[in-house]
Amino acid sequence: MITPSQQLIELGHFAVMLALPVALLQALAPLLARVLRRPELATIAVRGAWLQLALAALGWAALTQAFVTDNFSVWYVAQNSNIALPLIYKISAVWGGHEGSLYLWYSILVSWTAGLAWYGRRAFPDRLPVALAVQGALSAGFLGLILFLSNPFARLLPVPVDGRDLNPLLQDPGMAIHPPMLYMGYVGFSIPFALVLTALLTRWPAEDWLPVVRRWALAAFGFLTIGIMLGGAWAYYELGWGGYWAWDPVENASFMPWLTGAALVHSLMVQEQRRLLHSWNLFLAILTFSLSLLGTFLVRSGVLSSVHAFAVDPGRGAYILAFLALVVGGAFAVLVWRGGAAQTSPRPTAWLSRETLLLGNNVLFTVAGACVFLGTLYPLFLDVTAEQKITVAAPYFNSVVVPQLLLLVLLMGFTPSLPWRRAQPQALWSRLKWPVLVAVSAGALTLALARPVSLLAAAAVAIAALAVATIAADLWRGGRGLAAAERRAWPVSLILNAWRVRRHYGALLAHFGVAVATVGLAAAGLFRQYSMVSMADGDVLELAGHRVELVSFGPASGPNYDAERAEFRLDDRVTLRSERRSYHASRMPTTESGIHSTALRDVYVVLGETRDGRHTVTAYVNPLVQWIWAGGALIGLGVLMCLSERPARRVA
Repeated sequence: MITPSQQLIELGHFAVMLALPVALLQALAPLLARVLRRPELATIAVRGAWLQLALAALGWAALTQAFVTDNFSVWYVAQNSNIALPLIYKISAVWGGHEGSLYLWYSILVSWTAGLAWYGRRAFPDRLPVALAVQGALSAGFLGLILFLSNPFARLLPVPVDGRDLNPLLQDPGMAIHPPMLYMGYVGFSIPFALVLTALLTRWPAEDWLPVVRRWALAAFGFLTIGIMLGGAWAYYELGWGGYWAWDPVENASFMPWLTGAALVHSLMVQEQRRLLHSWNLFLAILTFSLSLLGTFLVRSGVLSSVHAFAVDPGRGAYILAFLALVVGGAFAVLVWRGGAAQTSPRPTAWLSRETLLLGNNVLFTVAGACVFLGTLYPLFLDVTAEQKITVAAPYFNSVVVPQLLLLVLLMGFTPSLPWRRAQPQALWSRLKWPVLVAVSAGALTLALARPVSLLAAAAVAIAALAVATIAADLWRGGRGLAAAERRAWPVSLILNAWRVRRHYGALLAHFGVAVATVGLAAAGLFRQYSMVSMADGDVLELAGHRVELVSFGPASGPNYDAERAEFRLDDRVTLRSERRSYHASRMPTTESGIHSTALRDVYVVLGETRDGRHTVTAYVNPLVQWIWAGGALIGLGVLMCLSERPARRVA
């Protein structure tokens, strides 16, 4: 007898199959309208975008319902869930494996496409079908992979009584948020990609498409930033090694489009204000989405070994590589073909100006991205071409990329003080002398107080202090510019004034978030202390002025796992619990760290193996690590403020 759940999964499968011809028709609609000389046919692309969203939602509902109701007749459900799995993880298991993560990518893609259709119906109705056609072609490519090589709706006979399990490392609340946020950023860059291709193909004037591309690129960049931060937090809380970033190849796969995306949102501002960098922005928009697709290939082709990667068969990898080559090659071919046809007229600029620093910002972002690309892909290239296996690990990235990122933060600190076109050295120095003094003082204080002494930490703190001081100076100048009556109502008037020009102050808030995260990264990375010892009940570990006592050790259990739990007493005041878990279905062991956080430091305790009544315990003291997550949140809020304001008019 066919159950309602099985009927719904068949309906969802049929909806996704129907979405493929809809996507193809959406992609071909503008071409058909041109060939048949019937312009009204181009509107099929708009209807196709809405229909795809409805079909994708039906498929998503069916797949989610299959997980929630334990429908193990679906192969993907049987592989990634079981009866004892808590409900929140049954829902997040929808994207916890290869097939479901691809379907999440596709669902977010059609959601962004529908958003573009809604926005563009009034903003640029004549060119909207072409942009939607590009999105339709991308959808068709992913649907081909989903339906023919990675089908989450495939059936299983005989039907097992219970499923296997979701990877225990993914049974964490952060994994219910991190992948959707990351994919919102990844896939969101498809909108600037589609818009610049539309601009090239239809000779769309730059002054019309530029503010549209900037806003969509900024939204995607904000999502990607939050997604990366959440991924770092997940690694920190869940993996039990006391860190948040290891230059893992799959981490790098998301970091590369973040770097070029950051270059893009800053470069678009230069074009908007000074009519410069037109071709460069077209290139960056295409490159950023190309790197997002490259991340898909790296994670799902099976060429990488990572805790984040999905091991898949070579056929899937070959399909993704061919699709990547077709999309990227086609887009850059269009850029070469039409890229020089609609150049805006560049205007001369002085070397001491805001646009010059933003140009340097672009160069550094791009070079840093190239260095990450080289370090990530070179071992794979060498393995394929010369059958040599090498590892490019953290020392390379720390020595090559980190200095470039610090230099970027330094430029970020100077940029708000420089006007567009030309800065007068004397006026500039009057603005910068106090921020520079604050920066030098902060760096010197770090050298005097921090142990061990670290020039890199002092430089990072000084650069971050410069950024914060220039932001404070900007706020002070804004307060001075208020009328006398408004000054008496400070800070309310200042807040209202900031809201009136929230794009400017949103950028300052995002930059403040970068400065906060920079200090957190420097402190947690350079001054972390740890100790690994063998302990029995009543033993005490002393580290960095903290006293950690092992109080008790015993069995514990959860809804789908058994555990051994150690209870610790921190400084005779706070209780920490660390567990070593074994999950019933997979029998895979994991660790749960005991963490006590304050604004200044984290004490992080991990329970290891037990032998002869003694337990291996590793303790870390990570200074200022919470500043990293706070900085990420501030960046997200700053991006949201920027998006809430309408595009500013370009300076003539």
